[in-house]
Amino acid sequence: MQVDSLVSSIMFSAFLSMAVFMAVAVGVVIVVMRMVARNNNAAGAAERMRQPVSGTLLVTGISMPTESAIYHSARLTGVVSADGIPATAVTQSGLFRTSKWPRPGQSLPVIVDRANPSSFAIEWDKIEDNASSALGQAEAIAAAMRQGRDPTTPPATPESDYNS
Repeated sequence: MQVDSLVSSIMFSAFLSMAVFMAVAVGVVIVVMRMVARNNNAAGAAERMRQPVSGTLLVTGISMPTESAIYHSARLTGVVSADGIPATAVTQSGLFRTSKWPRPGQSLPVIVDRANPSSFAIEWDKIEDNASSALGQAEAIAAAMRQGRDPTTPPATPESDYNS
């Protein structure tokens, strides 16, 4: 009788531990999904802004993601600008998709609040993934090299200062 009671007690403890683990795991998944949705929904962010307007974010810094990550937590810094808004230094922390990981010097499309320029949302759906972007740059360099041009020099245009 004692053995049956001990076995039942152990089984109940194991079941309870598994239930607690599953509840915590589901909670973590929900929190992560909400963070991803919040960071990737510019339209939703624009609805919460008082005076949303399209603008750009010039990235000045961001940490590097781990190689195997699909999303990675980071703090991005940069300068937001738009019509009627003075250039404003900003930061944003959150989860970012590594396939569209911003680079310092990159200009990103954003929705920014004229009433509060530090409130902005990156329009991730308008950003090309890094693999496509890199391939496009490689194709432009290859085309310049095939034409005998230096690929590091921008092509001359009528308005360009490079024509001299």
